Amino acid sequence: MTARKRSFVVVGAALASSCASAQVPDLLNALDAGGRAMGVGGATQATDSNTLSGYYNPAGLAFITAPTIAAAVRNLPESDNRISGNFNNPDYSTSRGMGARRLTHVGAAFPVKNGVVGLSYTVGGSFKDFRLGDNLADGALTVRNYQEVLQAQTDFFSLSFGARRQDLNWGVGLVVANQYISDQGRYDQFDGNNNVGSVTISNSGNTTGIGAIAGVQFSPGHDGKSQVGISVRTPIRLSKNTQTDPYLNKLPGRASIGVATRTDPMRGGKDFLVYGAQLDWFFGADKNGTLQRKDVLSGGAGVEYNLHRYNARIPLRLGYSFVPKGGDAFIARNTFTFGIGYRPESSNLAVDLNFGLPSGGGAYDMGLSVTYRVGK
Repeated sequence: MTARKRSFVVVGAALASSCASAQVPDLLNALDAGGRAMGVGGATQATDSNTLSGYYNPAGLAFITAPTIAAAVRNLPESDNRISGNFNNPDYSTSRGMGARRLTHVGAAFPVKNGVVGLSYTVGGSFKDFRLGDNLADGALTVRNYQEVLQAQTDFFSLSFGARRQDLNWGVGLVVANQYISDQGRYDQFDGNNNVGSVTISNSGNTTGIGAIAGVQFSPGHDGKSQVGISVRTPIRLSKNTQTDPYLNKLPGRASIGVATRTDPMRGGKDFLVYGAQLDWFFGADKNGTLQRKDVLSGGAGVEYNLHRYNARIPLRLGYSFVPKGGDAFIARNTFTFGIGYRPESSNLAVDLNFGLPSGGGAYDMGLSVTYRVGK
């Protein structure tokens, strides 16, 4: 006799058993949006001055002297997990993919009477994990045809202001976060050769929250060769959503400190070298959800050699970034980075192309950013 089939929807939580040991490279909070700093491992995010400053450190806006617009496109990495063994405690075989290319930043900065105003959209976190399995032991039953796609993306909308007072830059900003989470999947339960049930996983939604960011930049030696950047973004409590609350309901704050140094002119005064390092402390997030977030320290270091050729500045970059896992469903993602820029002296346009090679294998990262300065 064939058992009566049953089908239902799992609402409000992911399959905690399949998330607990998943091997997803962790970029849920620390995705590099793909600007100039990507090529140096993110080492100059807190000390740079561009439209991304509204997201990383609004004090950097103070150095912008003309209306500026910029955009960045990069890939959003994905992972593919094939599971085997026990359904409640499976073994994982993970491969990493490049993922789709998306617009990850668009921003504008406008000098005003007492400083600079910045408006920006930036993707600050992203992951997408595909999971497949078959013939998985589940007590007295067997799980077949298991497939699930779990993904999340965090978008930040920033309104910031930066100003300069003598040797100190300072900046403040309002940050609105949009957190998208989707968990879609299904599997069949068998008792021997009899299908006794089908389970559908269907949870998705957007939640929002508001936070604040503040930062400073200064030159410790007062010679302009070195720059220190410090910024803090508050944790952000997300709005209620019954489908996504069990996954994540609070985004971590971010405290950053970076140092960048420019050498004396080289090669007859035409070239120079910039090198730097940065640490980022993510704190105060949801520590209980399926996508739980621990307090973690990430960072990066790198060098940029500014080559002068053909009436243009050509920055050459090399760096390394490290992102530890922020929850049990993730693994660390550390990346070797490199890139090149192009800044013609006769143009207000600047282009940066950067790459990342994750340690441990997997597809490479690629980010392209374009900046245009209005006027002379």
